[in-house]
Amino acid sequence: MSASSLKHFHFFFIAIIILFFNFISFAQKTDVVILKNGDKLTGEVKYLRVGILTYKTDNMETVEIQWNKIKSIETNNFFEVEVADGRVYFGSIAPSDDEEMMTVKGVTLDHNLFMKYVVRINRIKESFWDIIEGSVKFGFSFTKASQIGQISLGGNAKYRTKINLSELALNSVITTTDKEPTSSKNDLSFSYQHNLRYEWFAAGIASLQENSELGIKLRTSLGGGIGNNFIQTQNQWLYTLAGLSVNREVKTDQTEAVFNVEGLINAQYQFFKYEHPKATFLTYTYIFPSLSDLGRFRLTYNAELSWEMVLDFYWDLTFYFEYDNQPQSESASQSDYRIETSIKYIF
Repeated sequence: MSASSLKHFHFFFIAIIILFFNFISFAQKTDVVILKNGDKLTGEVKYLRVGILTYKTDNMETVEIQWNKIKSIETNNFFEVEVADGRVYFGSIAPSDDEEMMTVKGVTLDHNLFMKYVVRINRIKESFWDIIEGSVKFGFSFTKASQIGQISLGGNAKYRTKINLSELALNSVITTTDKEPTSSKNDLSFSYQHNLRYEWFAAGIASLQENSELGIKLRTSLGGGIGNNFIQTQNQWLYTLAGLSVNREVKTDQTEAVFNVEGLINAQYQFFKYEHPKATFLTYTYIFPSLSDLGRFRLTYNAELSWEMVLDFYWDLTFYFEYDNQPQSESASQSDYRIETSIKYIF
């Protein structure tokens, strides 16, 4: 084959490859979304979370559509669809004869669901990176008059499958002054939820914590319990959890570790605002009444407001409070709290 023929063959081969991948891309994007105002979008349904449908259009642009503005969805791809009372259905999605409903077409049965009660849609057999969600944030402040500087770092990642939800979270705050030793608060936790029937779930929690203000050099905890999703709608979510926790505490002024058995009570509430600018309010509390040291209890409370500035970047305001009525270190305080602002990116 001559050099000229070889060159033309290469161009032809590359053109075939480009056309092949364009064909695959086009073939995959056959889902149809019709809005209540009559607009029709052809593309690919990615997922529905917190009242927002993420949708990749034919021109490769990814858009977010408020769920209450959608009239119907039609897709042959296989999805997991969850409704407000915790029931989960699997199948493709088609319009229903009733405009307020959608049909989930399973292998053997079809289910007509009221769209206003649908709270989550996940594509089945998506890759790890397609279904992982989370955030990272960073904050910094310095006051010249008091010579106080503070750095805060944080982030979390969630991975959801058909019946399980795993979350890894990290938060760190370091405070320095020219008169006092540097103080730090570091938290690393891993939580796991396994969905049971309807709104119930089983959960496990493992965590590592350091807090110099409370005299904690290292607290290692392992716990679990049973929880219930009391409220699960498109714009708000409330769950409670009760169980047991075992921890091992090493104090800053002690060398021996102390083991504790505690009750575990947890409640979390989250509210979402969809209209621009989007906003999220999250608050939760943990209560740990000691079973091995009767009369002692610990409390952790957190409230966080996130306000979107531009394209998934949020301004974040956080209030944190932790209390121990019987701190085991003589030099430790009973409470620790902080108010911080940071910039957060949600993915």
